[in-house]
Order: sequence, then structure tokens, then C-alpha cells
Amino acid sequence: MKKPTQLQAFDALYTIAAADGREEALFGDSILLARPCLEKSLIDCKNSHIYLEFPLLGEPGFDLLTVHSGVKSGTKFAPGAGYGYQPMYDWFATIEEPDSDKVNTVSCGIELDISDGETERAGAYIQQRQRTELVEPFLASVGEQERAASYLETLERMPEGWPPAYVGLFPGRPGTPLRIGGYMAGNVRKLIVADPQELGRAFDAIGFTAYDAPMLERCAEFMDLCPSVDFQFDIMPDGSLGDTFGLSLSFNETYPRQARECMETGYGAQVMEHLQGWGLADDRWKLIAGAAFGKHIPFEQEDGSEGRYALAVRFNYAKVKFTGCEMRPAKFYLTLQHGEVEV
Repeated sequence: MKKPTQLQAFDALYTIAAADGREEALFGDSILLARPCLEKSLIDCKNSHIYLEFPLLGEPGFDLLTVHSGVKSGTKFAPGAGYGYQPMYDWFATIEEPDSDKVNTVSCGIELDISDGETERAGAYIQQRQRTELVEPFLASVGEQERAASYLETLERMPEGWPPAYVGLFPGRPGTPLRIGGYMAGNVRKLIVADPQELGRAFDAIGFTAYDAPMLERCAEFMDLCPSVDFQFDIMPDGSLGDTFGLSLSFNETYPRQARECMETGYGAQVMEHLQGWGLADDRWKLIAGAAFGKHIPFEQEDGSEGRYALAVRFNYAKVKFTGCEMRPAKFYLTLQHGEVEV
């Protein structure tokens, strides 16, 4: 068989993710808006990850984030596609990847708030990880270069163990925050679990003031449930930090069986039970376990040799946000992942 197109891969993976009642309970009818938006978000690349962000409480639906890596120089969107982000990808394609396989690949993406009915204006995203020197040219590529100064100032205030790893924003949207996030070091998480005031001291150093003692306690309790923690702040247009703090618990299981077990009886189930007990989720989370999927399929390459193509539905993370110290309903991220595999 021929290598599947990105749309064919998405359609297959979404069908799996939405089966067994999950579309009705988790995704609603968002696919009707998302599918044509996805067509405008795709660009030829080596690997593509498509994130479905859906609420665990309230009206079902999802937002869409399409992330690409391995884009070659000169690659163009189809006519009328790209949401105006061709300059971002022209720049992105010039990035030289490091030789070391210990350094994570940089990725770039397009985000749409499908659940709000937004189909015309898209956000921009980069996961630069430790390569912070890429943020300024990224912002310049989307016409927001003036935001670089406040990003760098915030970066200087980050304590050790709080390394920002990704950036996202909606260029041109009035009042849009520059969203920065990263992956908290394990020793930092353990210190906070042992003493929630450690989180308050970190907030003070960063310049984030929208917290109180109950929020610190709840964050520490949440962090104690999972082996990996992501954090997120908003840098406002005036350079100040907004009053929202995002906290995500990541799922590290690669294989479908372990992922399902995690969500049914492991720490994934504990996370979800806590969220439901706090009134941030209902029992729809119990359907998520069945979505886990992974498979390698053979395909014929142009030279006649056999290649391998990976298809996976993976659990990314559960997320809560505190705005003005108050917890908001939780969300969950599924990753529809596909791409060529080195043979």
C-alpha cells in the first residue's frame, strides 16, 4: 500500500478515538468544523501530531492543535490554506536540528478554538524546549516581535527547575496573552508536594501574584498524583503576568495496554477521581481509556523498498487552570500521532 496522507491518517485515528460513544460524550459535533480547518492547517512534514483538547465537564467539544516537525525548506501550504502562517513555516524550515539524538526536535503548530466556533483566526505555537534563542525569531515570523522582551524578562525570573519549553499566542487578537509553558523538574515537584509554600516562593520569584494558601495546597495535592508536571503562565501585552496559572499532569505510557491500565486502575484513574471529587469533571473520563491505540503499518516507498508508518492515539495530559485562585473545569488532551518510522 502507499503511505497514507495526513488527512487519511487523521480520519483513521479520529474514527478510533471517537468510537464506542466517545464522540457523543467527549467531542460532540466539533468534527464538523474541525475537519475543514484541519485541511487548512496541514503542511508537508515528516511527523504530525494533532491534539484534541476537550472538557471533562459541561458541553462536549474540542479545540484543535496541529503540530509539525521535519518541514523542509521551500514547503508551502496549499493555496488558501495556512491561516497566514506561511512566513512562520518559511522560518521554521530553516532551523538546523542538532546532531545529538538526546536533544528533542523543535516543532511548530497552528491552534484553533473550535469549541468557540472559531474557524477563521488561528493561533501560532512553537515547542522550542531548551532552545530559547528560537522564541524571538518565532515571534518575529508571526508579526509579534515586540513581545520578545517581556518573554525574556520573564525567563530571567524563572527559578531553577522551571524551564519554559513552549510558547503560543493568537497574533492580532486584542489583549491576547503570550502563553508560556514548560516541564517542571521532578525534584522541584517533590519539594512542592512536601511543602506547598515552595510553590508560593517560586511564584514570588516569577512575579505571579494571583495565588493564596488553598490554591498552593490544591496544586501540591494535584502534583502528587502523577510523575510528570507541566506549568503554564500568561504574559499580557503590557508585559505583566496574567492571573491564570495552568497545571497539567502528563501521561508517560507509550504502549496502548499500559495507557489503558493507567486510566482504568493506575495514577490516571486517581487523577480523574480527584478532578471529579473536586467538581471539575464528571464521569465521562471513564470512556477515555478505550481510545488508546498504536500500530505500525508497512507501505511502499518511492524506490520500491518497504517503509513503516506509525499510527497512535495517545493520552497527553489532564489540565486544570486557576484564575484568580479559583479552579476552572478540567480538560484533557488526546494526541493523534502519525509519521514515518526509521527502519
